[in-house]
Amino acid sequence: MKFLPKLIKYWYIDLISPVIRFCIRHRVEPNLLTSIGFGITVASAVAFALDHVQLAGAILLFSGTFDILDGKVARATGLASKFGSFFDSTMDRFSDAIIYIGILHMYLKKGQTEMIWVVILSIIGALMVSYARSKAEALKIKCSVGLFQRPERIVYLGFAGILGHTMLYYVVWLLAIFSNLTVIQRMFHVYSVAHGVPLDDKED
Repeated sequence: MKFLPKLIKYWYIDLISPVIRFCIRHRVEPNLLTSIGFGITVASAVAFALDHVQLAGAILLFSGTFDILDGKVARATGLASKFGSFFDSTMDRFSDAIIYIGILHMYLKKGQTEMIWVVILSIIGALMVSYARSKAEALKIKCSVGLFQRPERIVYLGFAGILGHTMLYYVVWLLAIFSNLTVIQRMFHVYSVAHGVPLDDKED
């Protein structure tokens, strides 16, 4: 089960298809798109830290556009590379962490110290969801199961910010719980297909 309907994803891809075609036609470097997306994410984190949550939410949703662009352009232009994949994944992890750091700074300024551990759990969940998938795929196990993967987290945080502080508060709690449940889901999934399977000498 996933909480971001595919209909929404396909609708948005269709909406930005002229931009996708432009980038493909002009062979825009995918790593450049990844870097621009990261810069926009940093702007969102700063807006969260400054307590401009509605602006931050809108910027965060816009940053997700570049998550779509870099992959589609890389595949369509033949510019996909192992480094590009590594760079994209690494910058995504930085993006995940920096958004929550911005949110954490906001809550600290507002004196909502009870949210410190909630945001920390959200960061742990976000990073571990991605790590669990990467490690599983390194072991040649498909592992895309889970309730809240990165696109869901970005969309929910973005819309929560736009809707204001109250919604953001509840969504951060929601992500703290369900992102870590996603890690557990992935652990059970890998256990179900890999329990007792010998480890190849080349794997660690």
